Amino acid sequence: MADELGRFAARLAHFDPTALIRLKDGWAWGRLPWDVVVGIRHEAADEHDHVINATSLEKRPDTEWRIALPPGKERVVEVIPAVVIKSAAAAAAQTLREVASGGLQARAVGQRAIRDALLDHVVISGRSDADGSEFEVSQRLVQAIVRMRLLEGDNVGVLVAGPWTGLGTALGSAWHRTSSPLMVRPLR
Repeated sequence: MADELGRFAARLAHFDPTALIRLKDGWAWGRLPWDVVVGIRHEAADEHDHVINATSLEKRPDTEWRIALPPGKERVVEVIPAVVIKSAAAAAAQTLREVASGGLQARAVGQRAIRDALLDHVVISGRSDADGSEFEVSQRLVQAIVRMRLLEGDNVGVLVAGPWTGLGTALGSAWHRTSSPLMVRPLR
């Protein structure tokens, strides 16, 4: 299990050398720079609720963790073949290469603008056969599950928990919380 945590930490640190990992309730959690929380099951996480640095694996003060985690009561609203997830990731990579090298409609476009647009692109949407709830899976979730090497098996579950949408496999999960343009704060 320590090897799994080490590999998870190394992949997180590849995307963000300052990344932190939260060990909590049987899971190791981390945040990717494109606003996705990823997690793997980890038995050492049952022992303590604490934060470690992804690069050094040294314990950090809990106050350094400022990221919300998805609630533990998710439900599977759809099951998607893993090949669809792989295909969506490959299509995004191809689009990025094409637009980065040739521009968009003969206009140069910055790579950051292309990446942001691709990450926000809804790859899969639908209505659950199980409970009728609607769901949308963005490219940011697809990239997280593929780039963190959490894609295993023939199927990927589309998970929903409140405002969170996720993709889950036997190896772990990736979550994105949709934000509302309307934020309500109490007056004091």
